[in-house]
Amino acid sequence: MTRSQFNRRTFLGASAAGMAYLSAGGPAAAQDRTFRFITPFSFSLSFASVLYGDAAGYYADEGLDMQIQAGKGAAMAAQMVLADQMDSGRTGGTNYILSRVNNGAPLISIATIAQLSPFFLISSSENPVNAVTDLPGRIVGMASLGGSMEGTLDLLMLSGGASPNTVDKVKVADTAASFALIEAGRAGAFIGNTSSMIKAKAARDNVVAIPMDDGMPGQVYVGRPDDVEANVDKYAAFLKATHRAALEIAQSDDLEPILKAIGDAHSVRGLDDVEVAKLDLATNAQNWVAKGEENLLRNIPEVWENAVNLLSSAGMIEGNPDPKSLYTNAALDKAIG
Repeated sequence: MTRSQFNRRTFLGASAAGMAYLSAGGPAAAQDRTFRFITPFSFSLSFASVLYGDAAGYYADEGLDMQIQAGKGAAMAAQMVLADQMDSGRTGGTNYILSRVNNGAPLISIATIAQLSPFFLISSSENPVNAVTDLPGRIVGMASLGGSMEGTLDLLMLSGGASPNTVDKVKVADTAASFALIEAGRAGAFIGNTSSMIKAKAARDNVVAIPMDDGMPGQVYVGRPDDVEANVDKYAAFLKATHRAALEIAQSDDLEPILKAIGDAHSVRGLDDVEVAKLDLATNAQNWVAKGEENLLRNIPEVWENAVNLLSSAGMIEGNPDPKSLYTNAALDKAIG
């Protein structure tokens, strides 16, 4: 897939999906202290920082009426923010930078929640993927084409000297159940988030999973720059509550009460097996503080500079944008100092 094809699929496809979502009945226009947030996919413990913040009442403590929606792909989540149907959404760092630089999307990263890529290449020990160099010629499944997973895969393959066109990309669910496609010979690997990887490995002993660390900001919260500037107090309140929830999870010695609170407030996959859910939540939280607790939610300048250099070297972005123009820590600084 060429860069122009990636861009077109990412944003025009997301626009169509977003409009279909809106026609089905999107949320009402925001009021002063209403905060509308969209996850890229159905609720899982990958999004626990926000789900727990809501369940524990931390957003209410900050005077926010929190409304959380589950999206149908990272690109669609970004499109919903662009369309002013959401105040903020979560998307992949690679996907966001491509959208911002190549398409001029009026978005800005207000925080980095996953400091490393939360994605894993999942395969079978009978025919394992131990590196991206093992991928050419395989069918690779991912939850959305043109979204964060595809962007991460493309960058890793290009950085490793392989063309993304050498794999056949297909859409599959980002759940542990997709491993059945590998066992049936219908895929050679699939990309899963941390939660899917944990559940797949807990269910089977022949799962091979390698992290897709591409040197990019893993997952970011985006907003519209004009709205963030005009309503910085509201965004600061959102980040203060999210930071409180995420730090509590990362520091907790007993995650069971947190899991119960999340389950009581939201319908979340994978809470029935408490021990697996604890491992799932703890592994996600390790990513949030991978650059130190002091950098929880922070857009780290060095990481963003490296990201721009990587994408430019791989020919995935046009020109040489100023990394500092892609993010702001203003709301986070206002929230936690």
